[in-house]
Amino acid sequence: MKKLVKFFLRGLLLITPVGITVFIVYKVGALMDSLAAGLLKIFAIPTYPGMGILLAVAVITLVGMLSKNWFSKKLFRYIDMVFTNVPLVKVIYTTVRDTISTFTEGKKGFSQLALVHIPSSDIKLLGFITNEELDRFGLDGYVSVYLMQSMQWAGNLVLVPKEMVTVLDMSVEDAIKFIASAGLVKSQEKI
Repeated sequence: MKKLVKFFLRGLLLITPVGITVFIVYKVGALMDSLAAGLLKIFAIPTYPGMGILLAVAVITLVGMLSKNWFSKKLFRYIDMVFTNVPLVKVIYTTVRDTISTFTEGKKGFSQLALVHIPSSDIKLLGFITNEELDRFGLDGYVSVYLMQSMQWAGNLVLVPKEMVTVLDMSVEDAIKFIASAGLVKSQEKI
């Protein structure tokens, strides 16, 4: 009976991540297909599974290409100005815009894994340096470190003196796996 339970748990461990990933990809694809079907129905264009994702990729690429000409630059600046001047929308829009630009424009983002030393204890926290210029807060010599919480996608941002932080040589992917799994997933690289 113990062996059957172990086999069941091992199978669950293997199937669950695959199942959840397939489910999410399927749901996003189905949503995109339904949106595309409604749009393409207006023009009497037949739809096929997967067209929603292809249409989304095509539209995003087209917008990126159009953003290079003079008129589009003016249009996107105007849209940006409108969204940044609406009180509640401004917070959401600028946060999403700045976060995406951090990852798409080659900015650092989560590129440096940090080990934060807690004074007068042997406790250390793993996080990611997100900003090294905190002078505007009156915190010269401090860095901001994002501390992910294990087993979920939340976290805390802490501002600590630079001397309390050690930058680690580890891939971001391995670090996120290690932190998100509460240390259960073994890293491919040594800390």
